[in-house]
Amino acid sequence: MRADNNQLECVQLNNVDKMKIYLFVIGGLVVLSMLLQGCNKNSKQGNTMTAPFYVKAGISSAEYNKRNEQQTKKSIDKQPAGLNFYEQRWQSKPRGAVHVEHGDYSFTVPHVLSTMGTEDTLYLDRGIYQFSIRSGLSADEFIDHDEARIEMMALLQSIVATGWHPHTELYKPRLLGKNSFYYRLEDSSLYTPDPMYTPTLEEWMALDTDSDWTFYIEDVFLTVNFRRRLNHKGNNELGVYLLTFTLTTRDEKARKPFSGNDREQWLSLWVENTKVRKIRRYKKEVELIKRGYHINTDYVDPIIHPDDPVEPDSEEALALLKYINENNK
Repeated sequence: MRADNNQLECVQLNNVDKMKIYLFVIGGLVVLSMLLQGCNKNSKQGNTMTAPFYVKAGISSAEYNKRNEQQTKKSIDKQPAGLNFYEQRWQSKPRGAVHVEHGDYSFTVPHVLSTMGTEDTLYLDRGIYQFSIRSGLSADEFIDHDEARIEMMALLQSIVATGWHPHTELYKPRLLGKNSFYYRLEDSSLYTPDPMYTPTLEEWMALDTDSDWTFYIEDVFLTVNFRRRLNHKGNNELGVYLLTFTLTTRDEKARKPFSGNDREQWLSLWVENTKVRKIRRYKKEVELIKRGYHINTDYVDPIIHPDDPVEPDSEEALALLKYINENNK
């Protein structure tokens, strides 16, 4: 694919999609207001509603249990390998609600089926370093694909509005808008497109049945994954959409590029590893520029290591950056 520059600019929402998202947001505020009124009413009557389940990346097991002491479906699976899995499950109906705590960047996930937190018994001081939250996209199991498209993009854009930053891995190209979505469709099933670009229904249905969007804020990373099952009883207009929200601490994220004993040596290995990954990024960006893509050189990588931001300084890297800066249109 060689798209022209007009086609590959960051595309804003059209008026129809803006109106649909506006209506979803207004509807959500109305529902939230009703829920809050219900909580107040029940509290006055002495019939307090169960608070949302509480998760926070890096929380200690003691605080996790204290915060969720009223929850009756908790369990812990202690593995011989030294990992503890903290699980909570809900029946299909009513589903649960999970409060993701991170100060001003907190949010609540509705329609939750289960949560699982992971703790390493060798490093209990790191707390529960990762949580996975599985939920439906809507209260109903089956949902119209166009409605799912609008709801999913409204969800992702609300996360950005809360203050979370879209994240691109160090070795992946820095793309925006339709650029990022077409690259996801044509070149890389593992690429996370720009959450601020709302695809058309045709583009949405062209996505694989397993897709991610990734964000970060301060010392936490968030991946939102959706899986889609098509064709409900012969009706191609309906599908099942399952979401997984994965929260990971910054240090655990930093260890992921390494394996074995190197995982605990990541601080000393980070700089050279980052240089290698960024050269991979720049090579791909040069290739994409030649195909008509625009590179988002304003993108800022998260600060993970004390030496960040790290840049490669080899002749190869400098030549790649020179080409990008001179030819990026």
